Amino acid sequence: MGYFIRQKEPANANPNLDGYLLKFIKSIKELGTSQKIDMIYKYVTQKEVPPGITLDKKLERIIYEQEFREKIKDTAAFLKNNRKQFKLPWAAKSELNKSLKNKNQIVVFFLTVTGEMEMPKLYPIYSGNMVIIRNKPYELDPRSVWRFGKWKCLIIKEIDRRPVSNLDWDEIKKRGDATHSDEFLIKAAMRAIQVGGQKKEMNKWVIIIIAIVVVIALVFFFTQKSSGG
Repeated sequence: MGYFIRQKEPANANPNLDGYLLKFIKSIKELGTSQKIDMIYKYVTQKEVPPGITLDKKLERIIYEQEFREKIKDTAAFLKNNRKQFKLPWAAKSELNKSLKNKNQIVVFFLTVTGEMEMPKLYPIYSGNMVIIRNKPYELDPRSVWRFGKWKCLIIKEIDRRPVSNLDWDEIKKRGDATHSDEFLIKAAMRAIQVGGQKKEMNKWVIIIIAIVVVIALVFFFTQKSSGG
């Protein structure tokens, strides 16, 4: 009977581990720096590498994903579970509805110099391009009018005669703060790797990221192999 009894192997024993590990490390070493970064880029972003993107931008995107991906997912889950977060009070709805009846009036969300947001109020429009708030004239540009459901409104900061709008798009892009641009990603990535105002050497981050990916890949590989028998 003892012949048919199979001896139990140690839980973590895998005679092929050393061989696979050496082969894997060798294959990684044979890759060029750009190939390594491409592999990491695909793994981290779950997307193909865009054609023409530079090595620095690949690294910056990788670090950006590592920094913000979980926060983005967490925010999406939070919003999904809290769909009814805010309800307009009746007085605000009443003001908004009045704006639908008169084209010479508009609802204004006013942001004060003390950091408060006043309840939206209906204001008359003068000469087609001006509203008076707290005895001061503010510009009304049709391009700065926002849609709030079926209503139209202005968002005005007390300190600025021009309403909040997308008209400063070129200025935002010029200073590198456009939310969809490479400049914004670069700044976010650089903030993540700056210490004392000086940039770390990129090579160090390449090594760290590659090491992380190698460990994850090895754990996944051997877990799959063990579960598959």
